[in-house]
Amino acid sequence: MFSNSNNNSFTPSVILNEMNLIAVVTDSEGQLIYVSPATEKLLGFSENELINKGWWQKTYPNKDASKIFKDKVKATIKGEIPLNQNPYDRQIVCKDGTMKWIEWRDTLGEGKTYISVGVDITEWKKEEAQNKQNEVILKNIKSIILVSKNNGDIIYVSPSVKNILGYSHNILTGKNWWEITYKNEYEAEQAKEAILKKIYTDEKVYINIGRQKIKTKNGTYKWIEWQRSKSIDNTFISIGTDVTSKIISEIELHKAKEEAEKSLKAKNEFLANMSHEIRTPLNGIIGFTDLLLETKITDEQREYLETMLHSGEILLAIINDVLDLSKLESGKLDIENISFDLPQQINKVVKLMDVKAKHKNIDLNLNIDKNIPQFIESDPTKIGQILINLIGNAIKFTNKGSVTVNVYLKEISSSEKDKIYFEIIDTGIGIVSNKINTVFGAFNQAKSDTSRIYGGTGLGLTIVKKLVNLLKGEIKVSSIFGSGSKFTLSLPINSKQNKEKSVSTAAIKEITAFQPLNLDILLVEDNKTNQLLAKTRLEKWKCNVDIAKNGLEGVKKTQVKLYDIILMDVQMPVMDGYEATKIIKNDISEDVSKIPVLGMSAYTSTTETKKMINSGMEDYIFKPFKPTELYQKLIKYSKKH
Repeated sequence: MFSNSNNNSFTPSVILNEMNLIAVVTDSEGQLIYVSPATEKLLGFSENELINKGWWQKTYPNKDASKIFKDKVKATIKGEIPLNQNPYDRQIVCKDGTMKWIEWRDTLGEGKTYISVGVDITEWKKEEAQNKQNEVILKNIKSIILVSKNNGDIIYVSPSVKNILGYSHNILTGKNWWEITYKNEYEAEQAKEAILKKIYTDEKVYINIGRQKIKTKNGTYKWIEWQRSKSIDNTFISIGTDVTSKIISEIELHKAKEEAEKSLKAKNEFLANMSHEIRTPLNGIIGFTDLLLETKITDEQREYLETMLHSGEILLAIINDVLDLSKLESGKLDIENISFDLPQQINKVVKLMDVKAKHKNIDLNLNIDKNIPQFIESDPTKIGQILINLIGNAIKFTNKGSVTVNVYLKEISSSEKDKIYFEIIDTGIGIVSNKINTVFGAFNQAKSDTSRIYGGTGLGLTIVKKLVNLLKGEIKVSSIFGSGSKFTLSLPINSKQNKEKSVSTAAIKEITAFQPLNLDILLVEDNKTNQLLAKTRLEKWKCNVDIAKNGLEGVKKTQVKLYDIILMDVQMPVMDGYEATKIIKNDISEDVSKIPVLGMSAYTSTTETKKMINSGMEDYIFKPFKPTELYQKLIKYSKKH
């Protein structure tokens, strides 16, 4: 029956036995007259259980579905409705009560019969093809089926090859398959040798024989995915599925991923440059304003300078919001889990925000429940950032009255972590009811004119929401427009009963009086404004300052003078701070390598900090920095103190 076969042992029955397919034949009365042997293997029912009415009674989920399909079969055989020639999926009930998805293809057979061929797509695997098929069934399969001798010669090619590759099946038998469908003789021989090794010796092969590019009749190529298994008479069967569309999708997806990664890299580079370009002049504005405030000035001048300083800090806060949001969205913001003094951290934040409250003549109240544990394990920086945003927001939108912060503990069952609750209640303008669900969205504020009146980017609450999620907490808001708002924050915590201190009280106090440091400092900085600012500040602390305008100059200066500390900017022309630090730490002398190097950067990213530490820097400081912060770093790393 196989016109292209020269092996009489291959009949439709033999092929059918090798294919893992369900085949059922229904007569014009809707009774099943044939069920393929593979059916029992796939569904669990024997042939006797399914013949006649058994198929309709046992394999359908309900009587209605069974009747509808049975009537459809009868009507199709009688010619009342056209045959559905498209494949379709239908679930089948197995003998053990489970369900399997079967992909079906139907055709009309001789003698007014209806043939349905089904492939198990539940696991979407085409295992060894070892079930019976006949010629009609094979014509309905949309895969290429090859039967090969143990020397690779092809003795059967399914007619479906015409639709997939364009060749007539009878011209691909023998050695023709290898000569026609491969790019050249070398590739064909390599593939054949690897396939035979895999089938008959199970040796490891080093080319991909499971998925191959096969040449079509028109000269183009298609990706065919193959599954192979041994068959009778020392032959083997190959089933090939056209996965060209899938491969193209994978390639397009890969390209899209590459483009997205390039876009993300460009975005990060842009943010780094933007941060550097904006923070550098801002560092000068805030720094020199600080220096001016330390000089003898009139009250009027002090008022103007304090306003300038406040404006600079607002601009810095806006920049930080934008950069923080970017880091949160890219998943590059790290969470710590360390022990710290919770009441102390809360008091620090409230004390800081009280300055803003007093400036607006409103009260800032703090109530900490006595049951709050002193020491907990969490991220103090992120909790502080959340509270600063929430309290700052409350103060910003409150023109009279008060802002109240309540902190209390809610104990949960022993199997869960306790929760700390923070309530920030204000008597401000409130939030209109139809906007309350949008306050945590990026760039959203309750009214369109809010940003014009009160300022800000509208990013603060977005950052708060993302930080709360990172800490596995929850935040809710309630408000009455015109009467104020209440934000309720809950955070799961681990309390530390042993009251271990991770940060001492003395360490967090701001320095109120700067003592002379008397250090020899090398400042490696290309920006003249920053050079002047740092030099002026350091000389106030009785330091001797040498300036290098790039990393190369900095390296040369360390070759002739031993400094107490090096302040190293990271973004500079000629040679950047990373490369200069590596040379100082590794290539000059043992004494020079011991000089502490403090990196200076305007880009506050985790990548940046890791890069600074990996280059050999002992520590880093971000611009614009506060005098107290720089002073503490100099004391920490100077051997003279």
